[in-house]
Amino acid sequence: MPRFPDAWMGELLSKADLVSLVSAYVPLKPKGGRMWGCCPFHNEKTPSFSVVPDKQFYYCFGCHEGGGAVQFVMEMEKLSYVDAVKWLAQRVGMELPEEVDDASLRHERAVKERVYAANKEAAHYFYDTLMGEQGKQAQAYLARRGLDARVVKRFGLGYAPEGWENLTRYLLAKDFTREELIRAGLAVKGKKDGECYDAFRNRVIFPIIDTNGRVLGFGARTMGDDTPKYINTGDTPVYNKRRHVYGLNLLKRKKLADVIMVEGYMDVIRLVKAGVENTVAGLGTAMTQEQARLLKRYVPTVYLCYDGDSAGQNAALRGLDILAKEDLDVRVIVIPGAQDPDDYVRDHGAEAFLNLKEKALPRNAFKLETMARRYDLGTPDGREAFAKEACALAGGFEPVERERYAPMIARKAGLSLSTVQAQCGLAQDKPAHSVTNYRHTKPKETGKNGGADKNAILLLSCMLISKEGALAAMEKLAETDMDFPEEIADFADVLLAAYAQSETPDIPLLLASHTAGNAEMIAAAQMQTGDIVDPVQTAADTVASMRRERINARIQALRDVTPLAGEQAFADACAEVSALNALLSKLQR
Repeated sequence: MPRFPDAWMGELLSKADLVSLVSAYVPLKPKGGRMWGCCPFHNEKTPSFSVVPDKQFYYCFGCHEGGGAVQFVMEMEKLSYVDAVKWLAQRVGMELPEEVDDASLRHERAVKERVYAANKEAAHYFYDTLMGEQGKQAQAYLARRGLDARVVKRFGLGYAPEGWENLTRYLLAKDFTREELIRAGLAVKGKKDGECYDAFRNRVIFPIIDTNGRVLGFGARTMGDDTPKYINTGDTPVYNKRRHVYGLNLLKRKKLADVIMVEGYMDVIRLVKAGVENTVAGLGTAMTQEQARLLKRYVPTVYLCYDGDSAGQNAALRGLDILAKEDLDVRVIVIPGAQDPDDYVRDHGAEAFLNLKEKALPRNAFKLETMARRYDLGTPDGREAFAKEACALAGGFEPVERERYAPMIARKAGLSLSTVQAQCGLAQDKPAHSVTNYRHTKPKETGKNGGADKNAILLLSCMLISKEGALAAMEKLAETDMDFPEEIADFADVLLAAYAQSETPDIPLLLASHTAGNAEMIAAAQMQTGDIVDPVQTAADTVASMRRERINARIQALRDVTPLAGEQAFADACAEVSALNALLSKLQR
C-alpha cells in the first residue's frame, strides 16, 4: 500500500472533517459529546452509528463498522485506499504530494504538471493575441460590453483567433506534444492518427484559475450569433467543472462574510468591475455538492443571484438545499424583470444591486414564493392546492420557522392562521424518509467485531489512552512470553513506534494508513477508552485474562488426548493438565 507523507496526510485529515463528510450521507445529531445517526452500512431505525469529532473516527455499535475518514470513503464509495485518499484530496482541494512512494501516482502528478504548464502557455498566448493586431475585433466586442484594459488584465481575458492550428503550432514550438494538448483540452483529435486542431477558434477566452493561481481550463464565448454561445474545457486531469467556481482565485486572500454566486463569467466580471468584489460563478453546470464544499472553506453565507427568468429561478431553487446541506446560510437575490445580473448592474448600477441583496430572501421564503407563483391564487382551487403544498413543506421546518412562515402562507392562501398551523402540524406528522433509502444502504450481517477477541480490543484501548498503558501492555506480554493478539499486532507496533517519538501520537493519521478491518478494530478500541480509569492496571489485568484463556485452551486440547494415542502420550497429557490446573488456581488467587 503506497505511503503518503505524514505531514501531507495530517493536513488532509484535518481539512476533511469527518462530521462534515459523514453528514453528506446521513443526518447526525449531537448527544453526549458525540454525533449520532442511523448507520449508512446496515438497515436500522434506532441510531447506533457514532462519530467522535475530536478523535476523528466513527464506530457503529450495530454492525461494528469503524474507522476514520479514509475508511469511510473506501466503504461508502467502494474505492481502494489510494483512490479514497485521492477522493478526499479532491474534496478539500489538495494536490497529491510529490514525495509519494508510488510509481503510478508520480506519473499522474507528472501528467498534471504538463497540463498546468500547457494551460499557462495557452493563457499567455490568448492574452497576447487579444492585445495585439489580431485581437482588434475582440477588443471592440469587450469595449461594447463595457470592459476596459484594466478589467481584461485582471481576469486574464484573451482571444482565440480564427484558424485551425494557431494555438497548436504555438505550443508544439514550446515542446508540448499533440497528445498533451488533447489531454489538456486545448486541441481536438483529428480524423487521421497524429493530427489535432485548436479547440477554440474566433472566440473571447475566459481563463478558469484556481486559488493557487494555476490555469485549470478555459471558457470561450462567441462574439456573434454562433452556437453554442459558450464552449468550455471538458474534463481533464486537472479540471472538472463540478469541483470549481469561476472567480474564486480573486477572493483567496480576502476576509469575507459572504459570496454572491451568479451564473456566468460576464456576471462576475460586471459585478467586480462595479465594486461588488465578492462574486463567483458556476461553470456551466447546476450547483454541485463539490462547489458547496469549496465555498464553505471561505465563507459562512452564500447569496444566489441567478438570472431572473424561470430557468434561472429554478436553478436557484435546486441550489438551495445543496448549499444548506453544507451548513451554509443561503439567501436568494431576486432580480426583477427577468434580467441577468450583468444587465441589471449595467442598467441600474451597483448600489441598486446591493439594495436587492439587502432584501434577499431566506431559503425557505424563496421556496414558498416560488411555489406560490405556480398556482392561480385568484381561484379557491388554486389557493387550496398552494396551501396544501406549502404546509407540507413548512411541516418539515424547525418550530421557529413554522411560526415565521405560517402567517405568510395564510395570507397568500386566504386562510386563517389556525387552519394553516393545523395543516402544518399534519404535514409534520408524516413519516420522514428512512435512512434505508440512501443509495449506499445495504443489508449487512452484524458481528464483525462483535465476535472479535474482547481482550484484544480492551488491550488496544489501554494503549490508545497513554504511553504508560502501551508500555504496560508490552511489558506484561513479554513477562508471560506472549505476543500481541494477531488482530492488533500491526497497529500495536505502529503505536509503540509513534509513542517513542511523541507523548501523544496523531491517532487519526495512524488510523488512515490501516486497512478497513484494522480500522474497525481500532475504532472499537477508541470507543472504550472513556470507560477505563487506570490503563496500566487494566492492561495488566487484560494480559492476565489472556494468559488464563490460553491456559484453558491448552487444557481443553489436552483433554482430547485419549489412551488410544499411546500410554506415554496419554500420561504426559494428564500430567500437563494437572500442572496447568495448578497454575490456573495460583493465578486466580
